[in-house]
Amino acid sequence: GAGQSEATEIAKIVQKLDIVDKRDEAQPPEALSKDSGDRKEKYQFGHAMLPHFCLEKGYVNLNHGSYGSCPRPVFDSAQEMALKIESKPDYFFRIELFGYMKAVRESLATFINASHIDEVVMVPNATHGINVILHNLQLKEGDILIGFNTTYVAISSTLRRYADATPTPQLQIITLAFPTTPEAIISTFRKHIEQNVKRTAGTRVVALIDAIISNPGVLLPWEELVQICKENRIVSVVDAAHAIGQIPLDMQRTDPDYLVSNCHKWLYTKRSSSILYTPKRNHQSMRWTFPISEGYTSPPNEVKFAEQYEWLGTIDYAPYLSVIPALQFRKELGGEDRIRSYCHGLAREGGSKMAEILGTELMDKDDKFTANMVDVLLPLSEEEIKILPSNVPGIIHTRLLENWHCMSAVYKHNGKIWTRASAQIWIEVSDFEYVARALATICKDLVQEATGSQ
Repeated sequence: GAGQSEATEIAKIVQKLDIVDKRDEAQPPEALSKDSGDRKEKYQFGHAMLPHFCLEKGYVNLNHGSYGSCPRPVFDSAQEMALKIESKPDYFFRIELFGYMKAVRESLATFINASHIDEVVMVPNATHGINVILHNLQLKEGDILIGFNTTYVAISSTLRRYADATPTPQLQIITLAFPTTPEAIISTFRKHIEQNVKRTAGTRVVALIDAIISNPGVLLPWEELVQICKENRIVSVVDAAHAIGQIPLDMQRTDPDYLVSNCHKWLYTKRSSSILYTPKRNHQSMRWTFPISEGYTSPPNEVKFAEQYEWLGTIDYAPYLSVIPALQFRKELGGEDRIRSYCHGLAREGGSKMAEILGTELMDKDDKFTANMVDVLLPLSEEEIKILPSNVPGIIHTRLLENWHCMSAVYKHNGKIWTRASAQIWIEVSDFEYVARALATICKDLVQEATGSQ
């Protein structure tokens, strides 16, 4: 961590970046610092939270997982920062920026329990971060890349790109089919390594592991998979795009080789802002940024990992700096446990209600994989799916948005079509019921249109 004087300076910067919801200025300042009971009275979760977010009135958003939803006080703080930057651009970029960014990284390093501030840097999004990691690993012929059929589509494409490159590493894909169990996933991963990872001298093996899969929206036993990687001398790259703000992250305990996570999804920052975590032992493997920064050092000079990310060209830093007000707002809400508890409970209850209305079932009946997103089967048989257009998830998305003023992610998995609904602190069970009725109607209409029946 930083020394005492440095920590004091960072604390001053954090204080500058802290926010207070301006619509509550009529309340005395002590209203923000009373005990949790009073705080819960101020911030009642459910529809009472809607004024604190930027969502259009009447829009039912069960798809927080895709793009996040920035709270209004965080958004307002980011707008104020943008104006501050515009007021004296040179002063901001030449004098203030580096202190602000250090405060952001210090706050995030503490939040994920990294051992040092310089293990955490900012990147635009998780896809960017994973591309940077894979580029720096310099894979060669004979090396092995391990992915899953459930890997996020852009990352799956990234893996294929490296397998297509010259020299060519081998790409191995592990198939997961839900519903399943955490134990089965762990067993499948172990067996794949035992049966398919054949090393020769100098072979490097890299595994791309999701903490929470995008589709289905399930929490994997990722910490156990990271441990298996350690046991087998496999480099672990964790795609934790959905993790920070949704599940606890403890880097000193889990100790992956690399991890990326989007702050603009579940941590409530402004888009787009993400972390790239690299423990000190791997800093010398991270020689390049993208684009190459002025902090680049030629071999054999030592890589100064964090310094490379201090300046990657002129960008909008307001989203990165919104980390501080986002973390402050989460404290005002009652803290991580309160947010997680509400969202997880709502995901389970709301998902069950959706399944009841749709006449289907939950993917995760036993609550083994559920964090804040829940996956519900849509009422479309395998025979009906065969006669529907191949892009049926996209068609359903369009009808939800244009005809029903709502959204819940729809995707195909294991021969069936599911919806992934995200719980959030402004949502109530009635929102799940509304979206379920919309999905039921849309599915019925699609089948009738395909068969010509009325």
